[in-house]
Order: sequence, then C-alpha cells, then structure tokens
Amino acid sequence: MNDYKHHRAELRPGQVVEYLQNNQPLVSWIQEVQSPRVRVLNINQREVKLPIARVMPWTGPVYSPDLSRQDVLQLLQEHHHRRNSIQEDLDVMDVWSMAQGEIVQASIFWFAGLIWDEPDADRTAALGRAMLQARTHFKFSPPDFEVFSRETAEKKMEEERLHRERERLVSIGKDFFRKLHSGEYSPGDQPEPEDPELAGQLKNILVQRIKNPEDPHTQDLWSKLSAGLPQDPHLPFILARAWGIYPEHYNYMLEQAAYAWEDSWSKTHDPEIQALSRKLEQESGEPAVDGLISIDSASTRDIDDAFYIREHADGYSLTLALAGPGLYWTFGSELDRDVAHRVSSLYLPEGKSDMLPRILAEEMFSLNQGQRRPAMVLDIDLDFQGIVYRLQPRLEWVRVQANRTYAEVEDELAMDPASRLGSALRLARTLRAKRLEQGAVIIEQNEPIIRLEHTPRQTLVSLMPGVTHPGAHLIVSEFMLLCNTVLASWAREKDIPLLYRTQDIVLPKDYSGVWRKPEEIYRVIRSMGATLTETRPRPHRSIGAGAYASVTSPLRRYVDLVNQAQIAAALSGHPVRDRTWLEKMLPFMNTRMGQVSRIQKFRPRYWKLLYFKQQARHTTWTGVVVDNSGPVVLSLPREQVLIRAPHEVFGGKTMIGQAFRLRLGRIDPLNNEIHVLEAWEE
Repeated sequence: MNDYKHHRAELRPGQVVEYLQNNQPLVSWIQEVQSPRVRVLNINQREVKLPIARVMPWTGPVYSPDLSRQDVLQLLQEHHHRRNSIQEDLDVMDVWSMAQGEIVQASIFWFAGLIWDEPDADRTAALGRAMLQARTHFKFSPPDFEVFSRETAEKKMEEERLHRERERLVSIGKDFFRKLHSGEYSPGDQPEPEDPELAGQLKNILVQRIKNPEDPHTQDLWSKLSAGLPQDPHLPFILARAWGIYPEHYNYMLEQAAYAWEDSWSKTHDPEIQALSRKLEQESGEPAVDGLISIDSASTRDIDDAFYIREHADGYSLTLALAGPGLYWTFGSELDRDVAHRVSSLYLPEGKSDMLPRILAEEMFSLNQGQRRPAMVLDIDLDFQGIVYRLQPRLEWVRVQANRTYAEVEDELAMDPASRLGSALRLARTLRAKRLEQGAVIIEQNEPIIRLEHTPRQTLVSLMPGVTHPGAHLIVSEFMLLCNTVLASWAREKDIPLLYRTQDIVLPKDYSGVWRKPEEIYRVIRSMGATLTETRPRPHRSIGAGAYASVTSPLRRYVDLVNQAQIAAALSGHPVRDRTWLEKMLPFMNTRMGQVSRIQKFRPRYWKLLYFKQQARHTTWTGVVVDNSGPVVLSLPREQVLIRAPHEVFGGKTMIGQAFRLRLGRIDPLNNEIHVLEAWEE
C-alpha cells in the first residue's frame, strides 16, 4: 500500500480507481489495462470497459492483481466507507477559503496538501468527492479543479438556491395540478398545495398561461408542471377554475386581451375626469338644438345619437346630433392611452363594459333626455329621392327631448304613420333603396336573446327569439349610415384626415339585395372581402358608399372618437392632426380591435354552446345546409350558429338549402366543439 503518490500513477491491474457514473464517483478495481481503455470491476460487482480519460485523477492504492473477486469487493467496500467517513468530516468551504484569491486552478493533490501533511489515497479521494459536490465554488476541469471567485460563487449559490426552489415547486405543483385535474378534491374543499407558501407562485403561473398561452418565460416550467396531463389548450384555465381562482364560466378571453371588465380601471383617472367635468360646467351653454329624440333599446345607458326631422315640399330636413366626447378629448393623456387600449365597448350576454369610464359614457356625454350636452350636429337637407343637397356640420350644445325605445317607436309607427317618426321611416326606406341601387348588400337575420339565470348550482342558459322592431331599427341604421357616409365625403373634400372603413372589392351585380335565407347569407358573406380601416378614402361596396368613416358612436368606439375629434378640430378652427399621426396609430388600433372583437364574436357562441349542452339530451334542432364542398356546414337559423359535420351523418348526400333535424352529441363550449350525432331530413 506504499505505491500512492501525489499525482496520477501509471494505471495498472490491482489499482483502486474511481470514475463518474451518473455524476457520482464509483470506486473500482482495475482488472486489465488495454490502452486507451481499462477494464474495471466496480463496487456494484459490474465489469465495465472505460476510456482511460474517465478515470479520476486520484488513483490508488495498488494491491496484488491476483486477489480473489470476493477480496477485491471487500476492499472496495472498505475504501468506499472510509472515504465517505472522511468526506463527512470535511468542510470543503475551508478549502475554498484558503485557495480563493491565491490560485485559479490546481490539482487535487495541491488542495489535499492544504489540509493534510501526508494525504493518502482515501483522504485525497474524499476531498475530490467533496469538491465535485461543491459545484458553486469549484469546477472540475480534468485533471484539475478551478476555483471560483467570491462573486462567481455567490452568483452560483443563488442559481443553485433558485434551482432547488424550482425543483421543489415542480414536485409539489405537479402533484397538486394532477389532483385538481382528476377531481380528487370534494366540491366543498378549498384546494391548496402541500406547501401553502408555493400557492402564490403556482397561481401566478396559471394566470400568466391563461393570459398568454405561448408565454416564453413560463414555458419550460409549465411543461414540467403539466407533464402527464392532457394537452388541452385551455388546461391552465381548467386548473385555475378547479382551484377556485376563477368561477366556472369566467370569460378568460378578457385576460388574454388585457381588458378590464369592471369600471374600477377608471378610478386612477379621477383627477382628469374631474377636470373635464369642471370644463364642461364652465362652457355649458343654452341648447341651440331642441326637439331631438333618440331611439335605443330599453337597457341602453350610453346614448350617443339623436335626431330631429321635418318633411316639407322639397324633401326632408334632418338634424342629427352625436354625443361629443371628441370635442373635449386630450390625446396622449393617461386616460386616452387606457381608452385606446380598450378600443371599444363590449356588449355580452353577461353584461356591458364601457370603453370610456362609466361616468363619461353614461352621464357626462350621454344624450340623456332633458340634459344639456355638447354635441356634433349635422344639418342635412335631402330631396325625396334621398339625395343630399346640403350638409352643415357644427358644434353645439343640445337638449334631447325624449329617449325613446325601439318598442315605443314601433308602436307609434303603427298607430300614426303621418307623425314625424313616419317621415323618418319614409326617409329611411328611401335611403335603403338608394343604397341598393348603388350595389349595397344587406343581411337580415334575427339574433336570439341570450338569457343567463345564475343558480347556486349552475348557470342556466336560455335562448329567446330576438324581438324585431323593423321600422325603428331601419330608422336608426339608415340615419347612422347616412351620417358616416356624408361626413366621410365632406372630410375628403376638405382634406381632413380620418380613419376610413373600406371594402374596395368587385361584387357581382346579383349580390346586391336583401338576403334572409341562411344559404344565401352564407354564400354572400363568404364572397365579400374583409373590411379594412385605412387613412385614405376608398369605396365600401357592401354599404354602397363611395367613402365611409364611422363617427356616430364616439362613446363606444375609439375610431369614432378619433374621427369626431378630427372633424371637431376643423370646425372650431384648431389644428387638425395630420395623416401621419393616424398612420402611426393604426397598427396598434388594428391589433386591439382584432383582440377585442374576438371577445365580442366568440363569447356569445360560448353561451350558445352551453345552452346546447344543457338541452342536448331532450332536444333536437333544425339546421340548413349552407355548404357541402368539404365537411357539411349547417346554419341553425333560430340560434344563429354555424356547425360542421361529416357527410356520413347525412347518408353521404346533401343539397344546399336542405333542412335537417339534428341530434347533437359531445359539446365542449370551452374548446368551441359541437358534434352532430344524427341527422334526418325535415
């Protein structure tokens, strides 16, 4: 046992060596040397061929190569235990303290000489093992060890601490998520992970994955936490819902769009809102326009338009008043940035969320009857063919005489066709006929009313047929289209930059008309190009307008607010922002409009699918084939839903316009999935 030296001895049979297996030193016995390899018997009784380079630099001692296998294994056990015992008594940080600042790199034998006068093989090996484990302070660069500086060591210790915390988070969180998903917690339980201190981190991860399913910062951690669970795109929301972070039918799309549903977002802007209120009070004047009426649904609180009409020998004199937030708006303010981010109001079955702070949308600027309000007023004279021969926009204070509902107006139209409302309806019909002559495409479909009933156990959904008020709706829609069209043309002539809605496409002549049948609506809509928002006027074919800029809803749409502010600046003699300003704004606005309109589109469909799911066991539905070029597409006219099904469900043959009675199977509102089980022709 005297062959040990403070350097790697020449390898030979009978020599005790160590090599790394799964990052752990494994004590072994050299049986044979066949450079560049050695054959060893390790402490686990396995014979292994190794490259010589894998042998650790601490070698020895050397014994007779003729020992029996049993004697060799006993010796290996003795050296292993001795080295472990020595390692337990070592404080490797003392070694680092002595070496740090003195050297950058040295052999294991140099380090062993720091703490022992005559280090033997077991002591040196024990130190080598300890230094291998101290990865925050040493790095093994065969055959030597590097010594990290104090700064590097502290950094690595922090990384090691974070790694341990992360591994613990994954271990506990993975098990907790599995239990949440499998439903192991009873309905009355309040689920919590094994370590409550980790709850906040796990909640933050779920919320972040709901907000951004592709979030790169949590991707690796999420992959580990969700390993073994179904690859459902809504898995974070499903887990958060099971945990009680969100209620069952929470609108997760609000999180993805970063859209605050409650009005509390506006509280930070109270100083600006109060300053605006004071300015309105100071500038409030006597109404220059009176006798106006508005027409809205009974639940509407943000009233943004009203009108007065007079029919005379030469045609019609129409006065339109638009709520005037754009007359006082400060672009670039904190309030403006938040309103631009919201970009539009949301009208969903569960309620409404205003684009503006509620006090502005429903009180200070809303055209509430009997109240003085700032407004943009349009005086429009038209002949009996609906041709405009005079337009005069102006900024005035107005007082609306009455806020009327669609139902009230419809009743009055039926009872007294000769009233002012009768004149309004005659003009609206003329305007529609004129648009149809210019190629307009008009879609008429009755969207059902979605009602939600919240019970202690669940939310029940019912669909009621939409109540139609054709005359009242026609008046409002045609007057608003007229307003947006004439203002767009006026601004184009005056070279006032606006945000225009364009659809410069070629539509077949036979597409112009009023479409009501599901198959006709589907065909026409699929053939129409997308409507764009641009800074230069171009035709909007489906409306039948040479130029079109939405201005009529400044309380509800940011585009309208911007356009109103541009026109108001021109009318008051103030500088008008140039087209470059609009062009810089447009990419952000297009992105936000897409994100928010996605909520407006898909959230009602979610509730409709939940309605189908609740009724599927005992109800069938009528569907009309609108496309059979691929999977069969059916429109459910009463529910206003499109669904797809394979041809096999229909016996392999269908015709456009053919009606079927449908029995629905699996329905998943969250994933927007609905399956047709059976179909038979009606």
